[in-house]
Amino acid sequence: MSKERLQIYAEIPSDLQQADQLLHRYGRWAMDRWRAARCGSAEGRYRAPGGEALEARRLPLESLTGDDAMQVQEAMKAVGELERQVLTILYVPQRLPSQAQLRMQRIPPQLSQVRHLAGLRAFWSHHSALTRRGRGGVDVCVACRRGLG
Repeated sequence: MSKERLQIYAEIPSDLQQADQLLHRYGRWAMDRWRAARCGSAEGRYRAPGGEALEARRLPLESLTGDDAMQVQEAMKAVGELERQVLTILYVPQRLPSQAQLRMQRIPPQLSQVRHLAGLRAFWSHHSALTRRGRGGVDVCVACRRGLG
């Protein structure tokens, strides 16, 4: 008797597709800094024949530059704590699956969907404001760090 798996992600409206893609790229950037260690023995270096498919999967995906990642982090700071927690669980891969992390935080799937959508809207509005101000010639992240923002 297994429980039916409930949807933890909200349906993304078309006006938030770019925000969703940006957060997925941010999650890949965050995980790109962490490298899994392999066993140093001969067994750990063994590769089965026909590894072309594996090598194709290892090609780097489009990620963010450091400046873009800083801008995403600045926009995430402006999102409410509860929504930011759900966005981090959903977009930055961890060792535990997202469902397990949400269960540990006692966030039911329906609430996860609500916080996901609210957090995505807040993130995108703050990110859009940062990029609009940034296009005006002021580097917003540097300005904020120096107390000029």
